[in-house]
Amino acid sequence: MFSFRKRSSQVEVHKLIRRLIDTSSPNMPPKSGDSRWEDRSNRTIPVLLVPLTGGEPQLDEVATAVTKNLSSQGLALVLHQPFWAEGVLIGFRHDGESEFIRGEIRQNVPLGGGFWQLGIELSERLSAADIPRADRLVELTARLDPRRDHVGTL
Repeated sequence: MFSFRKRSSQVEVHKLIRRLIDTSSPNMPPKSGDSRWEDRSNRTIPVLLVPLTGGEPQLDEVATAVTKNLSSQGLALVLHQPFWAEGVLIGFRHDGESEFIRGEIRQNVPLGGGFWQLGIELSERLSAADIPRADRLVELTARLDPRRDHVGTL
């Protein structure tokens, strides 16, 4: 039997979700104070977030994060707390290889609900040979590969 109540509830859910999508659209015009050189692409990719202090990676502070968007100049990450460091090293997996990019923090703002957005301007691609204790970072980035069966924590 057709239920008008059920249909009405579904319509209300649809309206709410549509409003959420429309008001959080990544293609909205930039907000005041939001300066970007190019459009960003929505991509959700797990990355390794390595704080840099004095240019040195702080391996005891390594965390994983999820990208919110990417461009050739930068990216935004979603974190569960604010991030405080002089600089950052981003590690990720691409075509089965570990890749590393140095970046500068340009934005560190609350998103609500205990989440923060970290905006990073990407400045320099690094090889593992350029990074102290890179073997540990390569091991950690290997865990980011969704095709790899992995168990354990950082």
